[in-house]
Amino acid sequence: MAFVEDAAVRYDPDPAHNQQVTSLALDLFDGLSPLHDYGPSQRRLLHIAARLHDIGKSRVVSGKHHKVSRDMILELDIPELNKEDQLTCSLIARYHTKALPDPSYHRRFASLKSGRQDLVEWLSGVLRVADGLDHAHAGVVGELKCEIRPRAITVRLKTTGDCRRQVERARQKQELLVQKAGRPIEYLS
Repeated sequence: MAFVEDAAVRYDPDPAHNQQVTSLALDLFDGLSPLHDYGPSQRRLLHIAARLHDIGKSRVVSGKHHKVSRDMILELDIPELNKEDQLTCSLIARYHTKALPDPSYHRRFASLKSGRQDLVEWLSGVLRVADGLDHAHAGVVGELKCEIRPRAITVRLKTTGDCRRQVERARQKQELLVQKAGRPIEYLS
């Protein structure tokens, strides 16, 4: 992870946001583990993708930073990461905003086996919500806990202030995670 941390510090223009999104994404991953049933190796891929999700902003001012982040992750020589894992991380970062994964339109996503596509969808869904919860880049949402019920997921937020904008942005970005989890998400602070 030292290489990833160095790349995140070197390329990400907002390291505090990056750290916060990574922390929230890992909290979500852990809290939703009974639903996705992934383990430490998949959590590590999320960690890498989350730390590098905004590095494209170092090369592009607005617009398609998510695609540039994908390309930059593919260019990095990340130690102990095989090509399939590197592609997986790049796609998780690519789908943290804008379009959802679609094998009909996205050839790199289509090139993955269906199990890997499912993993990218889950982890992208997690990263999208985490990114929304730090929408203002202010660290208002400090941490979270998940409660999984048969008909809904409750995400309890520990905040340092008014988090209505962050929750609204998380709701706007939650479609993929709701689809994968098979139930709606409620946010409580």
